[in-house]
Amino acid sequence: MSDREAPSDRLRFALHGGAGELPDDAGPQTEQRAALDAIARDAVAVLRAGGSALDAVTLAVEQLEQCPLFNAGIGAVLNRDGQPELDAAITRGEDRGTGAVAGVSRVASPIRLARAVMERSPHVLLAADGAEQLARELGLPMVAPESFVIPLRQAQLAAARRSGSIALDHVDDRAAPDAAFGTVGAVARDRHGHLAAATSTGGLTNKRPGRIGDTALFGAGTFADDGSCAISCTGTGESFIRAAFGQAVHGRMVWGGLSLEAACAAALDDVRRLGGVGGCIAIDRDGRLCLPFNAGVLFRAWWTGGETAVQTAVWRERSAA
Repeated sequence: MSDREAPSDRLRFALHGGAGELPDDAGPQTEQRAALDAIARDAVAVLRAGGSALDAVTLAVEQLEQCPLFNAGIGAVLNRDGQPELDAAITRGEDRGTGAVAGVSRVASPIRLARAVMERSPHVLLAADGAEQLARELGLPMVAPESFVIPLRQAQLAAARRSGSIALDHVDDRAAPDAAFGTVGAVARDRHGHLAAATSTGGLTNKRPGRIGDTALFGAGTFADDGSCAISCTGTGESFIRAAFGQAVHGRMVWGGLSLEAACAAALDDVRRLGGVGGCIAIDRDGRLCLPFNAGVLFRAWWTGGETAVQTAVWRERSAA
């Protein structure tokens, strides 16, 4: 092992590609699992080479934004007016440094802009035109909104308009026509024990323009603190906001003495009580991983360090690691 390589038994990584419901005949989701596996491997390589948890989650989420199989960036769902409105957030556990953007549609990588908000501005959360103006000032790549739109999302919007529903990508209309699912995210622990989390989403199909979910809100859908855990959430955003999900898990661990698994379970119970479903990926300060969900599926990949292989799952083949 070179001086630059990280002691891999300290490293951890996980990512998700959305939670929700799929019909029983949906198939093995081979293409999605292959994408999750490849992206996770790239992020693990960053950690193995001594890179930071922040760099690993940034790379993973940026690649997820570029993959049309998931609800972020290219392939994001469309709002009521047929436009993409993208939210993203990133945070580092060592000092809770956080950057977030909401309602952007002309920035090639919302997660890169969120990181720029954290590192290159005095702010935490910027929205819409103001966020895009910062991106231009910083020279970040810009695109036309149409570059994010794919035919599948246009068809989903048309169906949602016909039924008058608001829905997301991983939804079995026969079971839950009004459910809200989606989002991509990553969490990591690096060789220094620092934690980081990043999340990005297109939000809800047929949502009202201007709607912002939990993804962009620190302490709700995205959270990291080296003293407790790193979390990225996916599911019914309004319920995750009302549950203050990330902060609730942190509080139950730090002040309540609960394990990561127990704290996540309790927070998901709150989400359910508040009318929502979904899940999260989480890593605690000691490197324990937890990937719980109360929906039918959670698209996920994880790596437990050392010489272990990246693992992927969609249904309940494995809910924690």
